[in-house]
Amino acid sequence: MAVKLCNTRQDHAFPYIDNLFDYGTFFAHANEKGSIGYFSTCCNEHVAIIGAGLSGMIAARELLNAGVRHVTLFEADQERSGGRLLSQRFDSSLPEYIAEMGAMRFPPTEVSLFHYLDLFNIDTASVFPDPGIVDTEIHFQNEAYMWKAGSPPPPLFHRVNRGWKCFLKEGVTLDGKVLIAPIAITQALREGRLDDAKEAWQQYLDVFSDSCFYSSLVKIFTCANPPGGEVWQKPDDFALFGSLGIGSGGFQPVFRAAFIEIMRLVVNGLEEDQRLIPSGIATLTKKMSKEIWDNQTLADRIVHQKVTEISEQEDGQFIITTETGERAKFDRIIVTVSTRAMQVSLKLSQPNQWLNTEVTRAINETHLIGSSKLFLLTRDKFWLKEGLPHTILTDTLAKGIYCLDYKPEDPDGHGVVLISYTWEDDSHKLVTLKDKQARLERLTEELRQTAPDFAKHLVPMNDDPKYILEYDWLTTPNVMGAFKLNYPEDDRYSEVLFFQFQNAAKPESDRGLYLAGCSCSFTGGWAEGAIQTGINAACAVIHSLGGELLPKNPLHSMSRHYRY
Repeated sequence: MAVKLCNTRQDHAFPYIDNLFDYGTFFAHANEKGSIGYFSTCCNEHVAIIGAGLSGMIAARELLNAGVRHVTLFEADQERSGGRLLSQRFDSSLPEYIAEMGAMRFPPTEVSLFHYLDLFNIDTASVFPDPGIVDTEIHFQNEAYMWKAGSPPPPLFHRVNRGWKCFLKEGVTLDGKVLIAPIAITQALREGRLDDAKEAWQQYLDVFSDSCFYSSLVKIFTCANPPGGEVWQKPDDFALFGSLGIGSGGFQPVFRAAFIEIMRLVVNGLEEDQRLIPSGIATLTKKMSKEIWDNQTLADRIVHQKVTEISEQEDGQFIITTETGERAKFDRIIVTVSTRAMQVSLKLSQPNQWLNTEVTRAINETHLIGSSKLFLLTRDKFWLKEGLPHTILTDTLAKGIYCLDYKPEDPDGHGVVLISYTWEDDSHKLVTLKDKQARLERLTEELRQTAPDFAKHLVPMNDDPKYILEYDWLTTPNVMGAFKLNYPEDDRYSEVLFFQFQNAAKPESDRGLYLAGCSCSFTGGWAEGAIQTGINAACAVIHSLGGELLPKNPLHSMSRHYRY
């Protein structure tokens, strides 16, 4: 946690596998020119952006930089903006201690995110305490296994760890088809050999597009010549791998998700070198909200009202109606809310004149997973003082426990413990414990079974419940889920949603409404997907309103490449 690295610049990143578009070069060019596009005459059309999370705010600032004068953001949350960049403080008098309720770890391969973090001078040097990066314990079937930082996992996990690492480095041959190593695909992306990367990724799609994560693991590691040279035994080895995970923690809760969804995280480098933002990731949207155009900050342009209806007049203008009954006219609309909010609140999955049936079906069928977090502010950094693990993975109710040091320079500072970070079924179980103190006690009771020396420290500072913070994304009314993680064969929905903005490229297909947000990306739950789609939608609006975009922009230079 206290390890420090220099900020990694965006020239170390590469195009993502599903779109093969170099956002890093695009942003570098935009920096030189001052914007992603421009208008030769004054642009007085009105643009609405529904959702003032990261994607919406990125789209807004880039439209304003390009010269769109009238941009209004609508945010259903009455008290804040920023969406799933949600950094909460335990106490206003202790602002340096943070609970990251949404996005919390950030690999530098998020080239678009790091562009903005660098732009706003936000420190990204601290390493997130992922398993094996720091001293870790894995609790499996009521036994605790120590995993020292920088060492291989405990012996019990050697077979599955070796098999997975060999698969990443060597690939696998299945039914006579050679699938090259995922690391080799990443290297091809880094070196600009996009045709090689594309061909290799299509092979993975052909073999695994209809397979979940678990069934794909079975196919790979019980074949005649499995990576690592040892056949995995069912069910024990697969349970061990579910607890160990692929780098950032146990993945058993998402065994039913599409294998391709997990593999794109690996190929895109999202599971490597994950960083902690010491000031809190919400610092980004807060700084963005203070930027000024025409004597107005971005925050001044946010209307904190929930949009309940989008309609259209005969002249082609949109009418937005809010929950208070107020109505306003707009020439173009960008929708950045989650796909569930698009379906439930905005009713965009119903037949309409802006989105074809392929897109509305994708809105209906895209799967968002549940996720829960509970944070604790402790009196001291007990794990450092007593030589206890910094991170614990368990196969019980308390899944992922992370000890966070927000003041590494102060040995007497307080500690922040994330107990527990859970997904899907494990999150759904915790949702039933609505009282945060009861939830903490239940999780602590679980940990006492295998880590009593650790569990005894899980007491809020001064025994004050205000130092317990919890969040459940599934039950958040305006989001209704943490992030997109599709089921097998549903990658086509991500493709349809991601490329919807390209309807703006041709007058006959341009309806003036564009979708964005991480739910519409290939990498749901990652800030990169939110930014990419926000930029895409901003490009669509600029072009649709008669503006000029930089050369090699997402609207005109990015194509669909795969058979999903």
